[in-house]
Amino acid sequence: MKTNYLLLGIVSLILFGCSSPSKNLKTSYSEINEEGMIVGTICIENKTYSGYTFVYTDNLTAVADYANQSDEIVYKNSFGDFREKGKTYFLFSIVKPKGEYKFAKIKIYDNSRERQTTFDIPLDHKFTVEKGKTTYYGQLTINTQEKKYNVVNNLDRDREWFKKKAPQIQL
Repeated sequence: MKTNYLLLGIVSLILFGCSSPSKNLKTSYSEINEEGMIVGTICIENKTYSGYTFVYTDNLTAVADYANQSDEIVYKNSFGDFREKGKTYFLFSIVKPKGEYKFAKIKIYDNSRERQTTFDIPLDHKFTVEKGKTTYYGQLTINTQEKKYNVVNNLDRDREWFKKKAPQIQL
């Protein structure tokens, strides 16, 4: 019986201890592959849903978002990297080949009540990845109630947060 509790404790530690958002940050890129990195924070105001998926795509014209090559950043049931004044903050890093990209939408999922809910908030905020450089994006703030977003520069604060959670990323 003690072995079962010990095994359960170890499995829980692995599953939940390793799921911290900052532990999933990419911290390096390949200049040989003409890659660069963009970093920043995502602030979710009134975080009340179970999962958030931030979809980013290349910045080429397409009939629909799915026609573009896309990637995503997913946060599920996470407390975030930092909390401040009732808001949850996540650090992010994106490593891609040099080029123009954009955050295309946020997909929101909730399974905390009697039924499941999903909805999208369209985004259209562009960013550039430069070969061999780490570029600061800013803070992307999402208001899920009003389905609005904005981007602000919080470089000094974010620099300190990255030093604590991912010191290998230099801003």
